[in-house]
Amino acid sequence: MTIVLPERKGAPMSKQSLPERERVARRASLAAAAGTAIEYYDYALYGYLAVVLARLFFPSHDGLVGLLSTLGVVASGSLVRPLGGLFFGRLGDRRGRKVVLMVTVTLMGTATTLTGLLPTYAAVGLLAPILLTVLRLVQGFSAGGEVGGAASLSTESAPARRRGLFGSATSIGVSLGLAGAAATVGTLTDVTSAEQLNSWGWRVPFLIAGPLLAVALLYRMRVEDSPLFVEMVKEAAPPKAPVTEVLQAHRAAVLRVMGIAYSTMTTGGIASVYIVVHLSAVLKYPLAGALWLVVLIALMPLAIIPWAGSLSDRFGRRRILAAGMGGFLILAVPCFWMMQQGSLALAVVATLILNIPFGIQQGVVYTMYSELFPTRVRYTGISLGFNVGGIIGTGVVSLVSTSLVAVTDLTIAPAFYIIFAAVVGLIIIGTMRESSSHDPAAESRANEAATVVTKSAQ
Repeated sequence: MTIVLPERKGAPMSKQSLPERERVARRASLAAAAGTAIEYYDYALYGYLAVVLARLFFPSHDGLVGLLSTLGVVASGSLVRPLGGLFFGRLGDRRGRKVVLMVTVTLMGTATTLTGLLPTYAAVGLLAPILLTVLRLVQGFSAGGEVGGAASLSTESAPARRRGLFGSATSIGVSLGLAGAAATVGTLTDVTSAEQLNSWGWRVPFLIAGPLLAVALLYRMRVEDSPLFVEMVKEAAPPKAPVTEVLQAHRAAVLRVMGIAYSTMTTGGIASVYIVVHLSAVLKYPLAGALWLVVLIALMPLAIIPWAGSLSDRFGRRRILAAGMGGFLILAVPCFWMMQQGSLALAVVATLILNIPFGIQQGVVYTMYSELFPTRVRYTGISLGFNVGGIIGTGVVSLVSTSLVAVTDLTIAPAFYIIFAAVVGLIIIGTMRESSSHDPAAESRANEAATVVTKSAQ
C-alpha cells in the first residue's frame, strides 16, 4: 500500500506559517543536496582515477590485471552499500535523520581524504592496496546510508503540496557530485603531465574532500531534524526493530523501490555512464576529453530535475515517472542510431537527448520512495530497497550492454536493454497507487498496523 506524508492538526509543521515552512524546507533541501553532492563526488573519484590507481596500487606486468584489481576495489564499495543502508537506516529511524546524515558525510569525507594520503605500493608493498580497499569499503558503507536519509529529510521537511520540488534536491546533489568529480579530474589531467599526475596529482581530488566535508557539516549542523520525525517521537517511541518492521509490514513497498531503482539506474546508467564507453570503445570516436563529456552529461539534467519534481506536485508522481520511462521507450533506438552515423557532434547531441528522460525520472523518484513508507521506518525502507535495486541496476549495466553488442553484433543493442528496463519500471508503476495526494489518516493507520505486527512478532 502506498503511504503518504501527512500534515495533521497539531503537528509542528501545521503550526508554522507558510513562509517559515518554506524556509525549513529550503534549508533541509540545501543540506540534503550539499551532503549528497559531496558523498557522490567522493564516491565517483575512484572510477575516474581507476587507470592511475591501478598503476600505483596494483602494479603488474599486465596493465589489464592492475586495472581489473582497481575496478574490483570499486565494486567492493558497492557491495557493502546495502549493509550501510540497513545500519544507518535503523539509526535514522530511531535517532533522527540529521544526526545520522552528519555521521555518513563525515565517514565519507574522512575516508576520501585519507585516500589522498595513502602510501603507494612502491612505498609499503601489499599494505597499500589493503588500505585502499578498507577505505573504499568505508566509503561504500557510508554511501549506503546517504540517499535514504537525504530523501527522508528533504521530503519530510517540505509542505505537502511541494514535496516533489523540494524532494528533487537529492537528485540535484547526485548530479552535482558526479559532475564535480569528473570536472576536477578532467582539469587536473589537462594541467599536469603524466609524470606529475602519477607522482602527486592524483592525490589532489581526494584531498579536496577535506574542505568539502567542512562545508557539508556546516550546512547540516544548521538544519532542524525532520518535523515529522520529531512529531512521531513525541507521540510514540521509535521502532525497536525497524528492519524487521519493514520486512514484515512493508515488503511490497521495498520490492517496488527495488524495482524502480533497478529500472531508473539501468536506463539512466546506460544513458549517462555506459554511453561514454560505448562512444569510445564500441563506436571508436576519439574522446580525448571524455571526462568533460561526463561533466556535460551530469549537468544537463539539472534544469529538468526541479521542473519534473514541481510537475509531479501538480500531476502526480506516477504520471511524471511514467513519462520518463516512456521517453526512454521512444528515444532509445533513434538516439543509438544517431550515435552510429559517424559524426561525433551528432553522437553527443543524441547522448544529451537521451538524458532528458533520465532527468525527468530523477526529478520525482526520491520523493516517490519517501512516500511509500511511514515516518517510523522510512529511512530503513528507502535504504534497503534503493541499495539492493541499485546493485542490480548499476552493477551489471555496462556488462550487459557490452555483451549485447558482442553477441548481436549490433551497435544499437544497448537500446533494447534500455527498453526492457523501462518496461519493468512501467509495470511496477502500474501496480502502485498515486502517492502525492494528501491523506492525513493514512500514516496513522499504517503506524497502528505496524505496531500490531511488531507486537505480535515479539
